[in-house]
Amino acid sequence: MIKLVVFDLDNVLIDTETIDEIAKIKGIENEISDITLQAMQGKIPFEESIRQRVKKLEGISTEEIDEALKDIPLNKGAVETASELKKQGYEIAIITGSFDVMAERIKEEIGADYVFCNILEVENGKLNGEVSGPLVTQNKVDVLRQLVDDIGITLDECAAIGDGANDLEMIKNAKIGIAFNAKPILRENADFEINEKDLRKVLDIMADEEKITQEEVVEETIEQEPEVTENTTTEEEVVAEEEATEEVEETEEAEEASEEETIDYSILNFQQLLQCKRTLESELTDLKNVRDQMNEETKEFRKERDELNQELKDTLKVALEKRNTRDEINKEVRENKNLRNECNEELKKVEWNSGKKEISNIQAEINKIDKTIQTKVLDIRKENELVKRVSDLTKQLKKIQSDEEEEKTAAQLKEKSEQYHQKVVELSDKAQAIHEEMIEYFNQIDGIREKADAKHQDFINSRNNATAKHEEVKAKLSEIRKVNKFMDQAKAAPKGRKAEEKSDNDVREKEEAEEIFQKFKDGKKLTTDEFLLLQKYNIM
Repeated sequence: MIKLVVFDLDNVLIDTETIDEIAKIKGIENEISDITLQAMQGKIPFEESIRQRVKKLEGISTEEIDEALKDIPLNKGAVETASELKKQGYEIAIITGSFDVMAERIKEEIGADYVFCNILEVENGKLNGEVSGPLVTQNKVDVLRQLVDDIGITLDECAAIGDGANDLEMIKNAKIGIAFNAKPILRENADFEINEKDLRKVLDIMADEEKITQEEVVEETIEQEPEVTENTTTEEEVVAEEEATEEVEETEEAEEASEEETIDYSILNFQQLLQCKRTLESELTDLKNVRDQMNEETKEFRKERDELNQELKDTLKVALEKRNTRDEINKEVRENKNLRNECNEELKKVEWNSGKKEISNIQAEINKIDKTIQTKVLDIRKENELVKRVSDLTKQLKKIQSDEEEEKTAAQLKEKSEQYHQKVVELSDKAQAIHEEMIEYFNQIDGIREKADAKHQDFINSRNNATAKHEEVKAKLSEIRKVNKFMDQAKAAPKGRKAEEKSDNDVREKEEAEEIFQKFKDGKKLTTDEFLLLQKYNIM
C-alpha cells in the first residue's frame, strides 16, 4: 500500500525550470537551457550540468531572484491534488535538483511534508557561482532511500512523479513510477504516463492503486474472502436428491447448451441449486489455480526485470568509473606534456646561453664562404676579403668556450624532458585501454536495457492478465453467494410440498371411505382395512 507520494519540482509542480527563470535576469537563458536539456536527456551527468549552470549565474542578487520568481504559478491541479492526497492519508515529499529559493515556497503552498533541494550559495547578497545540497552529488533515489528509512517505510510504499533523466532511478525503484509530460528515457521506464499538464491525473492513478499493485493485493484479497461453506444436507434432502437426479441432469444439459445464458436460480429446486453450486466451486478452484499461477509468473517477471535493472545500474556505474579513471589519466597526460614542454623551452634557453647557438652560426657562415670561393669566379680583391673573413671567423670560433655548468643543466633538462615524454606515452596508452573498456561497458548497457524493457513489458502484460483472472474469481464467488441465498430459500420447500401431498391424500381417502360406506349400505361386506378407514373418518 502506498504511503508516500514524491514530486519533482521543475516542470512537474511548476511549469518551468527555476534556473531558466533566474538566467533570464542575466539574459543567458538559452545557454542555461541547452545545458539543462542535455542533462534531462541523460547526455551529461547531472552534477556536472548543475555546476556549469550555477557558475553562469554568478553575480545575480537575491533581490533580483525574489522578484523574478514571485509570480511563477503552480501547474494545474497541484494544490488540489496535494490536498486530496493528504486527506487520503498519504505523506508528500518534494525531491528536486532545483533550488531552495523556489522549493521552500512550493512546499508551503501545497502543504508538503518534506522537501529536499539544492542551495544557491550567496556572498554579500549575490550568487557566488557555487551550489551545495543533497542533490548535487547524490541521485534522487539515494535521497528517497534515506527518507523512507527515516520514516520507517519501504520503496514499495512509494509513488514518484518526475519528468527528466535525473528522475529515472527514482521512478524505476518506486512502487509506482509516473512520467509527467516526460522525456522519452523516462516514459520508457515508468509504470504510467500523464501527457497533459494536469496533476489531477495523479489522483486517477492513485485511486486505481489496487490494480497497479495487483500481484500483492490479490493475495490480500483472497485471504480476506469469506470461505464458501456448503449447507448441511438433511436425510430428507438426500432422498430428494436421488429423486431429482434426472432433473439435475436436464439442467446441466441446458447449461451446456448455452454457457452464456444467465441461470434463473429461482426456478430450481434445492438439489438443482446444490449441483450448480458444486459446479461453480469446481470452476472457482480452477480459476484460483490459474490466477495464482499468473501471479507467480508476474512476480518472476518483476524479479527478472529488477535484476536486469540492477545489472544495468551496476554496468553503468562501472562504465562511469572507467570514464572517470580515463579522465584522471588524461589529466596526468596533460600535466606531463606541460612539464615536458617547459623542460624543452628551458633547454633551448640554456643551449643558447652556453654558446652552442653562436658556434653553430659561425660555422654555418664559414661553410657558406668556402662554398662561394670554390664555386664562383672572383676578382683578387673580393677573394682576399672572403679569405680574411674566414680567418677572422675561425679565430673567433676558437675563442668561444662553453660553460660546463650550463652544459650540465642542459643535460639534466634533456633527461627530464625524455622522462616526461615517456610518461606521456605510457599514460596515453593506459588511457586508451581504459577508454576501450568503457566503450565495451556502454555497449553492454544497450543490450541489458533492451532485455529489461522487454521483461518490463512481460511484467505489465502478466499483471494485467492476473488482474483480469482475479475479476473472474470475484465474479464466480459472487455467483456462489447468489446460489447460497437461493439454497437457503429452498430449504423450506420440501416440507411445504409434503404437507400439500398429505392434504391431497386425506381428501382422496375420505372420498374412498364414503364410497365404501355407500357400498356397505348396499349390502357389501367390509374388510378389516375398509372398516378401519370408515372409523378414521367417523363415517360409522
